[in-house]
Amino acid sequence: MRPSSLRRETGFVLLTSLILLAILVIVAGAMLRSVNLHHRITGVLRDKQVALTSAVAAERYAEWWLTQSSPSPIVCTSVQTMVTASVCSNALVNPNALPWVALDGNGTSHGVGISYAPPTNVLSVNAAGGANQVYASPGFYIVPLPGGTSNTTDYQINAYGYGGAQDSVAVVQSTVSVTTGYGSPESSQQ
Repeated sequence: MRPSSLRRETGFVLLTSLILLAILVIVAGAMLRSVNLHHRITGVLRDKQVALTSAVAAERYAEWWLTQSSPSPIVCTSVQTMVTASVCSNALVNPNALPWVALDGNGTSHGVGISYAPPTNVLSVNAAGGANQVYASPGFYIVPLPGGTSNTTDYQINAYGYGGAQDSVAVVQSTVSVTTGYGSPESSQQ
């Protein structure tokens, strides 16, 4: 063979392979970031759903509790438990800001609410968060509304629930009419 007939290798295949490899690395990195972002979004949505479910459970318990008793309103000046739950005559300063605060007759603010412990072992309270854990127990606050009739009382129920973190919280509100008279009290949500 003559030297002039030998093909000179220019390295074109190697250069093309390196460029394709670099493109694949960039695409794989972008996909990984996308998967991580979607994973975080899913976690936040789960936390918000847990918070909403927890708040609704506290609200439903408060509605049930009102139909089981005929409490007289009192001035609430502390956070209560379900055992000492009561209807409060002093309204919340801002139902959207937690922890809840209400003013007493002298204008002094107090942390208020009723801590609710759902009858389930599915979620546990742990401020550190984690799987199947909520940041804090849900709670509710009941205030009578003006109006009603001789045997019907209207109540406003505010309830909150946490997800796995302090900033994943849901607050819900409902108005309930409780009728007493013939037998046990009845409730109708509005």
